[in-house]
Amino acid sequence: MKPRRPTSVRSLTRAGPELLAPAGSLETWAAALEAGADAIYLGLKSFSARTLAPNFTLTELTRILDLTHERGARIFLAFNALLKEDELKTAAELLDRLSRFKPDALIVQDPGLLRLIKKYYPVFEVHASTLLAVHNQPGLNMLKDLGFARAVLARELSLDEVENLLERSPLGLELFIHGALCFSFSGLCLMSSFLGGRGSLRGACTQPCRRVYTQGRKQGYFFSPTDLDASALMGRIRKLPLAALKIEGRMKGAEYVTQVVRAYRLLLDAAEEEMPAALAEARSLIGASLGRKRSIGFLAGVQAVAALAPSHAATSGEFMGQVLELTRAGVKIKLRAAVAAGDRLRVKFKAGEEQRAFTLKRMFVQDREAPEAAAGQEVILAAPEGLAPGDLIFKVDAAARKKDMAASALARAVKSAPPWLDQNWRPSPAWSKIKAEWGGKEERPPSQRRVETWYRLPRAQDLLALDQVKADRVILPLNRANLRRLSGLRRRLGEKADKVIWSLPPLVFGPALAGLRRDLAETARMGARGFMISNLGHLPLFSGWERNRRTRPTVYADYRLNCLNTQAESLLAGLGLAGVTLSLESDEENLKAMFNRPAAVRRLLYLYGRPPLFTSRFRLPGLKESQPLVSPQGERFRLWQEDDGLKVTAEQPVFFSSLLKYRSLPGVSAFIVDLEFDPRPAAAAREVSQALGRGRPLRQASRFNFQRGLF
Repeated sequence: MKPRRPTSVRSLTRAGPELLAPAGSLETWAAALEAGADAIYLGLKSFSARTLAPNFTLTELTRILDLTHERGARIFLAFNALLKEDELKTAAELLDRLSRFKPDALIVQDPGLLRLIKKYYPVFEVHASTLLAVHNQPGLNMLKDLGFARAVLARELSLDEVENLLERSPLGLELFIHGALCFSFSGLCLMSSFLGGRGSLRGACTQPCRRVYTQGRKQGYFFSPTDLDASALMGRIRKLPLAALKIEGRMKGAEYVTQVVRAYRLLLDAAEEEMPAALAEARSLIGASLGRKRSIGFLAGVQAVAALAPSHAATSGEFMGQVLELTRAGVKIKLRAAVAAGDRLRVKFKAGEEQRAFTLKRMFVQDREAPEAAAGQEVILAAPEGLAPGDLIFKVDAAARKKDMAASALARAVKSAPPWLDQNWRPSPAWSKIKAEWGGKEERPPSQRRVETWYRLPRAQDLLALDQVKADRVILPLNRANLRRLSGLRRRLGEKADKVIWSLPPLVFGPALAGLRRDLAETARMGARGFMISNLGHLPLFSGWERNRRTRPTVYADYRLNCLNTQAESLLAGLGLAGVTLSLESDEENLKAMFNRPAAVRRLLYLYGRPPLFTSRFRLPGLKESQPLVSPQGERFRLWQEDDGLKVTAEQPVFFSSLLKYRSLPGVSAFIVDLEFDPRPAAAAREVSQALGRGRPLRQASRFNFQRGLF
């Protein structure tokens, strides 16, 4: 059956959702095409949120575009990494080159990149990455206003929640149906960046959720989710007016892509009476694919404890066996599954969380070299140095399928398509406009006279403890408890009550929206004017407020809007924000580059705190808040269980003390001292205030990526 090629979201929703497959290499692109994908998403060598995949060159992209279109399918380019300031020019040049042969859509996360596209290259259709954490109706409305044609929904939504969003969605929606899940809500994970400077929002995630952790006598992969498998729900899902059903897996091999795409192709195309037989065959295909333990994730409901696998090794792939002993020729194992020379294997080291992949080049059965071996046989595998007895070996891709792909569509792509000559690029008129906007010598703008200090506190009653510190403003989480307590404390607090900025929660699902609107109305009656948002979906909640000067709000953005460059500043300023907290993942080099450009909006700098490294909809009922979780490297973390999930913070606080030594902080209006997740906020406030006075850091504080760099 030739895959259909949808022409628009509107016609697509009548015909049924398209099947959107991943490709991290030419082999997997060919596999997806041969297996019947309607569309394929992939990334280039740079600016993709999967930097560890092989990815594509511009020449490869141009070669496969026409071949993909000939087969009735489309190509979506994942341009979805956050951009540093010095990367903007390269990204803009890449946009200019792409505009010559135009992929069917760009998948985007960075607000600055979105501004460049909409201002200079409106020819591109733009899809909102799941990293924008789209999960409610106001969020969809905001994305529509920003010019997105489609949104990739968060993987943490239930099918009931998805159906509710579809009823009033102003743009096409994509739903993940298969592949890896993340413990943290996509777009809100800082753990990989905190531990080693490899930001998940820039495609360099080191998967800290797949590590083993210890709490007291308990040890396990507490944060490790299963893989999503929605095949059992496809009878319901395929009837929904979705734009696309998306398979995760740009890091996967051709064998995985072939099996999974074929399975969901069957389920999408089967007649109603054929669904039981189609499901049986699809489950067989999925079972043969190489992955982790599978579940339906959050789709059946938000109580997704079954979607975690704390007792399973977190490595993806088919378990081959455990290293029994070391020999001169390699490692001895007893096979749990068949293996062949050329297969791609991965080692899960017993001593820690590190993993290493290698291609099996030689194998010995009973002292004789063999091209393949069956389950149950004892073999010696030629493996890299460093393995030890007890290490686990998994198969993540099969050699046979790679050869099949090389002989089919892949060969046509390599041999028959004309190359695209990169050196013949001629800039478009848009490129001249960009150079004019960014032209001239960069001059550091003057700094403001004094940088204020804003304290973020967990509870309204903590305001009473700020007498010994100078707080220019106070940020409080917006919830019913804080509203009631602040109302009762207004007389005692005096002017402090008027300094409050109400902070909206980053995740607000379905029914909770009514409660948030009620709380916002209550703040208006109290005379509040300052607010801090942590998701683009918050802005529509203030619609209509600006028409009344007496109730016009002053809205700031916190660090979760991931402002890493001045183009992002400009987009957020254009939305009416009064100030923007720069990304706390930024390094010193990037901050300096931003400071060399004029600020489009008041800059706020996160100075101190214990920011949530995981913000999750999962719950961990078997673990205690009062006891730290410890990694194999001795890092200690705390759980904060909440009604709608949990947050994980490090015991070690972040303190960007180097900022205190800067003579000039251009455009910066305030430092933020975040005590929301501090176990003793009043004492911490005094300690930080004293450190500010001395201009010295606190002991045992992390500087995050400030000096080591953000990768």
